[in-house]
Amino acid sequence: MNLSTKSRYGLRALTNLLDQDCCCSVKQISKKEHISSDYLEKIFAKLKKAGLLKVERGACGGYSLSRDPKKITLGEVINALEKPEFICPDFCDCQSKSVWQKIQSGFSHVLNSITLDQLKTSNNKSVYLDYAASTPVDPEVLNAMLPCFDFSFCGNTMSLHQMGSAASQVVESCRVSFADILKVQPQEIIFTGSATESNNTVLKGIAFANKSKGKHIIISSVEHDCVLNSAKWLETQGFEISQISVDKFGLLNLDEFKKTIRPDTILVSIIHGNNEIGTIQDLQSIGQICHDRGVYFHTDASQSFTKTPIDLSKLNIDLLTASSHKIYGPKGAALLYIKTGTKITPLLHGGGHEFGFRSSTVNLPAIVGFTKAAEISVKNFDQENKKLSELRDYLIKNILKTIPESHLNGHPQKRLYNNINISFARVEGESLLLELDFYGIAVSTGSACSSSSLEPSHVLLATGLRPEQAHGSLRFSLGRFTTKSEVDYLLKVLPQVINKFRQISPFKS
Repeated sequence: MNLSTKSRYGLRALTNLLDQDCCCSVKQISKKEHISSDYLEKIFAKLKKAGLLKVERGACGGYSLSRDPKKITLGEVINALEKPEFICPDFCDCQSKSVWQKIQSGFSHVLNSITLDQLKTSNNKSVYLDYAASTPVDPEVLNAMLPCFDFSFCGNTMSLHQMGSAASQVVESCRVSFADILKVQPQEIIFTGSATESNNTVLKGIAFANKSKGKHIIISSVEHDCVLNSAKWLETQGFEISQISVDKFGLLNLDEFKKTIRPDTILVSIIHGNNEIGTIQDLQSIGQICHDRGVYFHTDASQSFTKTPIDLSKLNIDLLTASSHKIYGPKGAALLYIKTGTKITPLLHGGGHEFGFRSSTVNLPAIVGFTKAAEISVKNFDQENKKLSELRDYLIKNILKTIPESHLNGHPQKRLYNNINISFARVEGESLLLELDFYGIAVSTGSACSSSSLEPSHVLLATGLRPEQAHGSLRFSLGRFTTKSEVDYLLKVLPQVINKFRQISPFKS
């Protein structure tokens, strides 16, 4: 049974009226739940007509429940807002009529067994386990950003006057900080607006700047979509793309990689810490192979930056991507390391900002926040590594122990300290995600950037999983503010949810 928007919005809106003697206006609920007030008014009119709501007039008036929420069932709410399903006409005597009646009876039984007050439990807990998608801004980062909104720093960094110079000095100070962290020269750090922009700049910029040497580019089969789709676009421009396979743990096939490099290969782009399964690639070995063959090597380190040591003075890496909102900084800031001497064409052309590599007025507050976030993460690396590695292993161990037919995806040891990706047999990931969300637990299925797609994860398929196994996978990613009690809450809820879906699953065990 698919609930219409009316029922989903109606149930969400009713949770605002669960407290005893609670009376709220449509405007108040509309603003809180981000629902159109006109649409909500129509929903409430139907619920009032069904006798579930009452209206109080006056300045402090609004809607309230007509009865104790313990005595209002979801069946009553749904019946007031939905058209009946699986109904055969009275004159119908087809062989399937009894089946539809049983289905309808089953749905009605479930809906009538749940009372409105039970929805309140889902609002009491909020557990965020999707740090790989995006992290909350650290309070220290926010405090560092706030002065940048002051009049004193309103100037464009390219302007010659005092205010422009003040803004420029702040950006250069940030550049020096990142250069110290990565062990490179400040002029090799380029600030961009996102990791997607950085990765697009690398693939397209290297391709067009070096096409006289060759048109062959190598990526892995487990790259982030922004690399994968940039490579696909380059194919339409006459470039040849080779994808290197990975083993069942997601590690690059180095033998295949060596054989694939050709005299006309101009770029190798391999993700460092995988955003979906957490597997960490061997940058030392890959970089050495590229260096020996005279090929540019780029790595997308968006997930791994500050989570695993990266010293570019000891690695043969020509280009590297890192992102702010993956490390408790604001969205809208990222960096691209470009080694001196690298031949690359800018993606954006304009006023020549960022040494001519990225024209656009720089986002000063976001860059400052990104810098502060990186400094905090580096300072707290040992502490967070220990805490989150222990929580990660604790969660993996207990999921595999308590939930039959569950399987860890990615490498068991060579993985990011906050990443857990598990496949659950005979269930569907999107359904699990939505059910966990009902309990206040936020997780991910597939990569968050493309989780609205119904296609199975290309990363999981690359490791050898079947489509149904990939569809039954969830990613739990931990972070700075994750507590053991939150992990324990997940471990309490998750087996119940999976058991529920397996009981109604069409797939056989």
